Amino acid sequence: MQTLSAPQVSVVAAAGLQRSACTDTKAHQLARLIRQHYDAELGKVGLRITQYRLLTEVLAHGPVRPCDLAETMSLSPSTLTRTLKPLISTGWVDLGPGTDGRTRSVRITAAGRDKCAEGMPHWSMAQAKVHQLIGSRNASALHALIGECLMRISAME
Repeated sequence: MQTLSAPQVSVVAAAGLQRSACTDTKAHQLARLIRQHYDAELGKVGLRITQYRLLTEVLAHGPVRPCDLAETMSLSPSTLTRTLKPLISTGWVDLGPGTDGRTRSVRITAAGRDKCAEGMPHWSMAQAKVHQLIGSRNASALHALIGECLMRISAME
């Protein structure tokens, strides 16, 4: 068994402390746990939360250019493309010509509207469960805190 020198022990201890206090790590852990609840519930109708969110955004914004959809959803273009592919292959969304010959447009199909409607009660159940688990007051406080953090960080960019 290897023994660590005092400086090495300090580095290892600092790394552990740093990891436990890392805002990115904590935000990622919380997001992952919350996403699991949504995915479990929406999985009952063959959706993941990322897919359901994309369907609802396309439904709300009508035919939309992929770049505008990515911006609205705070996704990179490659993440949007990766998420769109299974929705296109199932026939829930369509990627067709845009307003001019150079652009494309994402549209929800009738099947996509039906899938959105099918997913809504499951999304509501997941939302209620997460709020129950963390407490309604905490959920409201979390929404407010996230909103404030988003505004502050966005203002710096």
